[in-house]
Amino acid sequence: MTRNLQLGIESNWHLQYSDSFPAVSYLNDSAGKPIYQRITEINIPVVFDKNIIAVSVNTTVPVGKIWKYAGYLRRSLTTGLGASFLGEPESLFLGKFNLIIFDDLNLNYFLSLQVPKWFISANIAIYQYEGVDTTTIEDDVKAIKTAVV
Repeated sequence: MTRNLQLGIESNWHLQYSDSFPAVSYLNDSAGKPIYQRITEINIPVVFDKNIIAVSVNTTVPVGKIWKYAGYLRRSLTTGLGASFLGEPESLFLGKFNLIIFDDLNLNYFLSLQVPKWFISANIAIYQYEGVDTTTIEDDVKAIKTAVV
């Protein structure tokens, strides 16, 4: 079964969440450089209802360093027994739009994101795909209905 998506059309993507998270500096080391407390797991206060999202994570990379990993994303939902994680955590690339297509469940879900412990800031943007999402089976059924009428 093939899915028909229009991922390349900008108007099909809607920004659902965007925020910045600075790490807290609480001490200086012997050289006088600040020591930062790790940014805690970020719980996104938005309910998502589509299974295709794009996540962007950016930070300031120190001169001379090459960072590619931006942490991981987890999906959860609220059940009668409390919060429950769904699936495996999704690894994220730094400075890229990470396209994530979850298993097709008609469930509202929440996201949480954990950036690496060495980040001293994190800028996050999460877009939800709102465009066409059909399968070839749905297209075949429509063609059959049209032919019968």
